[in-house]
Amino acid sequence: MLTISVFVAGDPPQGEDAHTLKVVEAVAARFPGEVAVEVLPITGEKAEALGLRLSPTVVEGGLVLSVGEPLSAGRLKRYVEAQLREQSAS
Repeated sequence: MLTISVFVAGDPPQGEDAHTLKVVEAVAARFPGEVAVEVLPITGEKAEALGLRLSPTVVEGGLVLSVGEPLSAGRLKRYVEAQLREQSAS
């Protein structure tokens, strides 16, 4: 299972943070049981450990996919498909 982390500045997320979270959740919904989404604060320990400062930031498996800007659903979907293919091949 892939876990995609979305780091946001507010609770609830606003503006670009909210938009990015919706995109990530929509893509994850296309892969039920295979992709999980977690929402984390950009000021939290996990963000600090990764050196993150800008929101929204999208991370999967330690790889930063997007920082401080919207992430396209198509790009994220292609990434998820490739990761799931890789997992099933091993």
